[in-house]
Amino acid sequence: MLENLEPKKVFQYFEEICSIPHGSGNVDAISDYLVEFAKKWGLWWTQDELKNIIIIKEASEGKEDRPAVMIQGHMDMVAVKEPDADLDMTKDGLRLGIDGDYVYARDTSLGGDDGIALAYGLALLSDESISHPRIELVITTEEEVGMEGATGIDLSPCQGMQMLNIDSEEEGQFVAACAGGIRVNGRIPVERVSTKTEAVREVFGKKIMLTGFAGGHSGTEIGKNGGNANVVLGWFLNKLSEKVDISIIELQGGLKDNAIPVEAYAVVAKGTESDGKLNVNPEGALGAGKKECPTENGNLWENKLINCCNRLEKEMQSRFSATDPECRVVVDDWSAQDKEGKVPLSCLNAGDCKKILAFLSEAPNGVQAMCEEPKGLVQTSLNLGIMKLEEDGLQVSFSLRSSVAKEKEELKERVSGLIEKYKGVVTATGDYPAWEYKKVSPLREKMISVYEKQYGKKPMVLSLHAGLECGILAAKKPGLDCVSFGPDILDIHTTRERMSISSVNRVWKFLVEVIEEL
Repeated sequence: MLENLEPKKVFQYFEEICSIPHGSGNVDAISDYLVEFAKKWGLWWTQDELKNIIIIKEASEGKEDRPAVMIQGHMDMVAVKEPDADLDMTKDGLRLGIDGDYVYARDTSLGGDDGIALAYGLALLSDESISHPRIELVITTEEEVGMEGATGIDLSPCQGMQMLNIDSEEEGQFVAACAGGIRVNGRIPVERVSTKTEAVREVFGKKIMLTGFAGGHSGTEIGKNGGNANVVLGWFLNKLSEKVDISIIELQGGLKDNAIPVEAYAVVAKGTESDGKLNVNPEGALGAGKKECPTENGNLWENKLINCCNRLEKEMQSRFSATDPECRVVVDDWSAQDKEGKVPLSCLNAGDCKKILAFLSEAPNGVQAMCEEPKGLVQTSLNLGIMKLEEDGLQVSFSLRSSVAKEKEELKERVSGLIEKYKGVVTATGDYPAWEYKKVSPLREKMISVYEKQYGKKPMVLSLHAGLECGILAAKKPGLDCVSFGPDILDIHTTRERMSISSVNRVWKFLVEVIEEL
């Protein structure tokens, strides 16, 4: 598919990488692929228990005295797909396509973040025409789910004190600092009222789906203040419950804690009676049953719910018209029936239904503080990335970020306190430090010089409100001089992700010249 694109070697390796499933938590195959590459080219390599890879190519003739350079990226991708996509991202490769200047994957994320780093690195190591110092390719695992690979990697084989991190998504931007982060997971216990009675033959309800939100990376896109489908669904259900008697059977939204959810849904039925029993009639209908309260205009509860949903949809669309113009509400009939005619389903009891809705209404989300300098940069934020109602508890996962360590800790305590307020259990994972700006950076100055020569203009040097591994790796090698950069990749972590072909080519030429001048 990509064989005619330039630079040929880069796209050859990128296509090979895309043919291997490599979502977070599923990196064995891609890690082994990198080992086989090293063996093929006779390069020194190491693979640790976390499946991190280091591959080293000694300096070209005449450059043995030059300082070594580390090339760094991560092998895992955020693997998301359209709900009706007919592929298994744990087993199947991506189905690539080309649309004008862009490479994309049909019905899934592309994994340009950070497959392009691997492709650039392998192309550098396999190109004998490039004059280079000692190159140390460092490829980590599980970056997208807490940077566990970078945290656990042993960098002792690496001599380099300068590092090119290829994990940014906008050409012409050099990232010189980034926020730290942590993941906060919570489980809030719930009790249910069973529908398993001899009278019940079928359970009816309504599935309310909020969809069409723009989503995106919870660091780089959070400042756009778009809708988080999980949070908006919480608002929607709270508003709905003020007008319509509801109980909750299912509640779910989001796939990754660091991706802003694009859709979320709830299955609701008519609420429980005051004694805690379900509103069930002998004909076998729960809540919005077709035989309950029939009138010439249909079911009264159902009509009231649909009318209220229509009004709330308009209010929601008005609120998010600028950031999420495609957002909408889809209300469908929902029913369940088992083969024996007995339905082992349940909904939240009245008290826990109110508890979960109260938690969602209080849960913080989005931008919490902006930087004073530079202006316009998000300083502290969080994203409710995953929400799932299971049989005995609501599972939630938040991704927290801040360039100020104290604010990150305070936000962690705030979220933890809210979960504990509702008798939940909290776990915090994937804590990583911020990467602080270095006023003096010879590597950055060299890269700026090369960029100005090639592009005829200055690059933008900035701090990023997203997690990069530079801070973790710099802590392992005090004094490490690093810069993050990359080609244009749009809508990362979504099924709309696409990577600019021309930008990949320009950044390759830039990378080669930087390597040759170091």
